[in-house]
Amino acid sequence: MAASGIPVTAAPRGIDTSAPERSGRPTNPKLVLLLVCAAQFVLLVDDTIVNVALPTIGDDLEFGESSLSWVTNAYFLTFGGFLLIGGGLADLLGRRRLFGISLTVFVLASAVCGLAPNAGVLIGARAAQGIAGALLSPAALSILLATFRDPAERARALGTWAALTGLGAATGLLLGGALVEWTHWRWIFLINLPIGALALFALPRTIGPDDRDAPRRVPDFAGAALGTAAVLTLVYTVVETDKHPWGSTRTLVGLGVAVVLAVGFTVRQRAAAGPLLPRALLRMRHVVLADVLVLVAAGGLFAMFFFLTLYMQRIQGWSPMRTGLSFLPFSVGMGAGAAVSTKLLAHRGPLLPVSVGPAVAAGGMWSLSRLDAHSSFAAHLLPALVITGLGLGVAFVAIINTATGGAGEGEGGVASAMVTTCQQIGAAIGIAVLVTVATDHTRNQVESGVERGRAAIDGFARAFEIQAGLMAAAAVMGVVVGLAAERHRAAQK
Repeated sequence: MAASGIPVTAAPRGIDTSAPERSGRPTNPKLVLLLVCAAQFVLLVDDTIVNVALPTIGDDLEFGESSLSWVTNAYFLTFGGFLLIGGGLADLLGRRRLFGISLTVFVLASAVCGLAPNAGVLIGARAAQGIAGALLSPAALSILLATFRDPAERARALGTWAALTGLGAATGLLLGGALVEWTHWRWIFLINLPIGALALFALPRTIGPDDRDAPRRVPDFAGAALGTAAVLTLVYTVVETDKHPWGSTRTLVGLGVAVVLAVGFTVRQRAAAGPLLPRALLRMRHVVLADVLVLVAAGGLFAMFFFLTLYMQRIQGWSPMRTGLSFLPFSVGMGAGAAVSTKLLAHRGPLLPVSVGPAVAAGGMWSLSRLDAHSSFAAHLLPALVITGLGLGVAFVAIINTATGGAGEGEGGVASAMVTTCQQIGAAIGIAVLVTVATDHTRNQVESGVERGRAAIDGFARAFEIQAGLMAAAAVMGVVVGLAAERHRAAQK
């Protein structure tokens, strides 16, 4: 098991992790690790780097608040929707080739984001970034697994890989604030160009060529298309509820289409010879429940970043740099919580951290709902962010461990991909739903005569209350997940 609490897993199904001699084994595994981790780090930074810049982007490109959420949602949604076929494409095209192609597309999409003349172009380019990231991440992971075959070496490599999650989120918020403050919001995307160019230059000098004689298997594109279309339809329908109410014909038809596509995806998974989601993995109750828990918790977590950024800049009037720095207590709390979780897992099992962690986070988010225009950082925001981060840190390692720890050889990578998919999709749906709720509440307050600034704070408060409710629900689910995991562990003995 890696130091992060995430078990050493196999590659995604369909990926050949062997490194035949003819493919040219890399001469320096440490450089390989540096290269693939750098690529993954950039993807994780792009999860959060945009948050601090959202108010500035909205003003510059004349976004509405509901459409502004698509700057983040387009990336989350396509990343999560296409992630499960990334491993199959790596096997079909070759891991190094897919790494190079997807990194090139990601860099080009970043350039379009940075030069976008209007909202439509920016959202489209963000979607392209997400698709490229969904292909790049599993390609990078398969390269790592093929390079580090010794169990101890692989454990250390995967520990480094897993540790990037918290670091990437914290760096994204801080880097976004610094770039917006000192340069221009467009540089939060353009900074990917020199990093990507350096990685592409290093790629052929670091990683050996793919074995062209290796067997190629075509991934389940039909299943991936149905699943992605279902999620896209669902989130788009939810986002548009600020214009088309929940009971309107358009919204009901959109939800119906999403259900039909989801049923089609399920039927396809049952019939496909090589389904995207292995049947054996889906029969593990604790794995499926842990993925659902991630889906719910991610909806609250990433929406928190979205609304807190708007609160700090539009209500408190803070600069982007100060906004980015203000999230550091959250990262510190999350790091401390992760350390606690690792010890609890070793001595007590997953039940305590996966149930108590979300409950603590729920308390922190509830305190955020009490913020007003005169709330101070030291007395109000600081303790709320530390408590929320601490709770999520306690929960994070245990949930990931539970969601991937029961997977067998050949399924561990898919289990990891399922967790990431649920995280990205949960974030997209959570932001979409809560933006609609906050916007509707603010509009109703204004129409009833409340001053616009006060109404905006009330809208944010309503969103934070729902996020606290999501985390409380995750805590209840955590009890079920923990008990299921302990029963599975007892059955394995």
